[in-house]
Amino acid sequence: MIDIVIIGHVTCDLLPNGATTAGGTARFAALLAQRLGLRAAIVTASAEEPPSGIAWSSISSTVSSTFENRYTVTGRHQWLHAVAPPILMTDIPARWRTAPIVLLGPVLHECTADVAAAFPGALIGATAQGWLRDWDTPLPSPVRFRRWQPTATELSRLHVLTLSSEDVAGDEELAAAYARTVPIGIVTHGARGATMYLHRQAHHIAPYPAREIDPTGAGDVFTAAFLIRLWEIGDPFIAARFAAAAAACAVEGRETLPDRVQIVQRMKAGSLSAVKKGTDSALGTS
Repeated sequence: MIDIVIIGHVTCDLLPNGATTAGGTARFAALLAQRLGLRAAIVTASAEEPPSGIAWSSISSTVSSTFENRYTVTGRHQWLHAVAPPILMTDIPARWRTAPIVLLGPVLHECTADVAAAFPGALIGATAQGWLRDWDTPLPSPVRFRRWQPTATELSRLHVLTLSSEDVAGDEELAAAYARTVPIGIVTHGARGATMYLHRQAHHIAPYPAREIDPTGAGDVFTAAFLIRLWEIGDPFIAARFAAAAAACAVEGRETLPDRVQIVQRMKAGSLSAVKKGTDSALGTS
């Protein structure tokens, strides 16, 4: 029995020191789900090794989608070195189609929102970043912004959609427009927190204090934590605070994904807005 299925490429990330490590929304989200006590499964196309303890179904591929991230004072500059095959609805194992939570985590258009039709009755979330990327051939190529034009059918499959302002080249109005197309849309702003659009109404989600070491995967952790907590309790505001605290923990190191105790401790310490007001409130909304 699987609690959450994540669909998307598990990537190969090139590090500044010349080493490589596995990455991608699917991997970060599955590992976070595992830390929270859920049984997670990944549907992917990747040459990477499966994470320990996580169910894995991969389309045969000799390559992984391969990224190089360069962080500068002007933000992240990303290069694409290789692309793995697409993921179709027929690639999803039948035994996993009863999972109650599904996260579509494309990094390079490898799946569409239509694959959510394989999970009737599930809570469906998606990260939009992979639908907002474009690149040139031959590779390697810099990754650039591309407008996503989802169909009404695709959008009708989604209950939750997340994206960052960075995904749309800083166009806050466009980010908000995407977020308002689904029942719950969330735009993350890094250290500035996030904006949750609940049935098109905007609500600020304050960040929690963190000592940033590596922000890679923080948005994926936010999304997975939000979906899981929303499924557990049904309250999007509590889920958003939980997700913000989880992301704050995640930026303090690439392999330091938090468990429930660590997330709750971060929430009890208070959001940045509460700290600035000199209170011990853990409420992350204002």
